[in-house]
Amino acid sequence: MAKLISVIVPIYNTEKYLYRCVQSVLCQTYSCFELLLIDDGSQDNSAAVCETLCAMDGRVRFFPRNHEGVSAARNLGLGEAKGDYIFFLDSDDTIHPRLLKALVELCEATGAALGMEDYWHVDGGESYDFPDSMSVREDKRWEYTYMTNESALQQFSSGENGEKFWSIGGKMVRRGAMESLRFDEKLHNAEDTLFVYQLLEMGSDAVILWEEWYAYWKYPERGSSHRLTVQSCKDIYRCWKYIWEQERERPAGAKFCAKSISRRLRRLYVRSRRDNNKEVSVCLRRLARDEARNEQFQLLDWGERCKHYTAFWCYPLYLLMHRFCTWRWQCKQKGNGEK
Repeated sequence: MAKLISVIVPIYNTEKYLYRCVQSVLCQTYSCFELLLIDDGSQDNSAAVCETLCAMDGRVRFFPRNHEGVSAARNLGLGEAKGDYIFFLDSDDTIHPRLLKALVELCEATGAALGMEDYWHVDGGESYDFPDSMSVREDKRWEYTYMTNESALQQFSSGENGEKFWSIGGKMVRRGAMESLRFDEKLHNAEDTLFVYQLLEMGSDAVILWEEWYAYWKYPERGSSHRLTVQSCKDIYRCWKYIWEQERERPAGAKFCAKSISRRLRRLYVRSRRDNNKEVSVCLRRLARDEARNEQFQLLDWGERCKHYTAFWCYPLYLLMHRFCTWRWQCKQKGNGEK
């Protein structure tokens, strides 16, 4: 008997992108799914689009609600979902027609609690067709990597495949593996990174499908991740501090988290200075000062510590250093391309 997949799509003011997103689900080669559209108090015509989509296909369910944030919207979806598996999709992204089938087959074959795929960043002004490496040979086996829970935690806290774990879009989760786990509704940024880490912390293993079958569409005007506020900075910091606390007994993970915290603070600070957002800049300098006093900061090598101090207390010099490093990297890439 086919496993039911509950596809959860939180929606907030994505009227322009919603139809394309939903169509990418309705066109799946795997038909045993339900699609839960959670409208989080949109102020555009997203709700009307959802009602139209419900009329098109009986597998679509619509849940309007007051605006409480993406975490609350996803949690509502988790409470209403009936599936054996939960698949998370952002309302301005799209998926390949074979993705649900591939992930559920891999999770069933390997026993993995968490399934995910490679992804592709697409500029919102571009047209895009998914690459399909399986279009010629239908009998080709999925190319994938299975990870035990220990291996998945190591990957999460590494520069190798860590970024693939840090968002929730495109993740399929075995319902029984989540138990009572829910998204932290106090977080409006990095809530998905925290959710995935806590899922692994509970013992989940994982499998990665090596196909770029999740299209992450980039729109400058879209998404809370594009709005830099004091609260968003605090949310990101809080998320990674939690992860560091859990990883502190594992040297490699603790060092990676310490480096990630410093680098994230620096990147956010550069954005705040570029945008002339003084309130956020002050907040980040305060967080950076606190971070430099914490024990995990001592895990950084002298180069990382130098960058940290320079970024927040000698910003013009940090910019020069950053531009020089970028120039060297570009020259190296050009040299490699000419060989």
